[in-house]
Amino acid sequence: MRVLRLKDNAEVCIREVSLGDLSEVYEIEKLSFKDPYPLDLLHTFAVLNSDTFLVAVKDGRVVGYVIGVLRWDVIGHILNIAVHPCYRRRGLGELLMREIMDVFRKKGARVFRLEVRVSNLAAQRLYEKLGFKKEYTIPNYYSDGEACYVMFKRD
Repeated sequence: MRVLRLKDNAEVCIREVSLGDLSEVYEIEKLSFKDPYPLDLLHTFAVLNSDTFLVAVKDGRVVGYVIGVLRWDVIGHILNIAVHPCYRRRGLGELLMREIMDVFRKKGARVFRLEVRVSNLAAQRLYEKLGFKKEYTIPNYYSDGEACYVMFKRD
């Protein structure tokens, strides 16, 4: 568990997910995505990958999370990141990204991957700020037919 500060100096605690967090994670998921992950999938990630499923907690409530998996022991794949609408634009997404990459580094990863909607310019700016580069596009990646960029960062 780490206590970090947002841009406005508010403190958040970033820690591994617990099963008790999943209802709040699911609410943020539904507020954040056109095609939210189902609760049972979030539960599966929490059980199988709790060390790479991090939550940000403020005043006892989950306000953001990031889910990743380690692939082939060398690629940290960031599957999902979301911040509650009330906590956006305060630096929490960046803190979560930095934390998950640190977790992956400790496990030996030196390459990080993620997918992002072509229309999600705010997320793309964040990822580029963190050193991610667009490598290719996958057409019709999302259920609504939108393409995604596949982005990588190499240490």
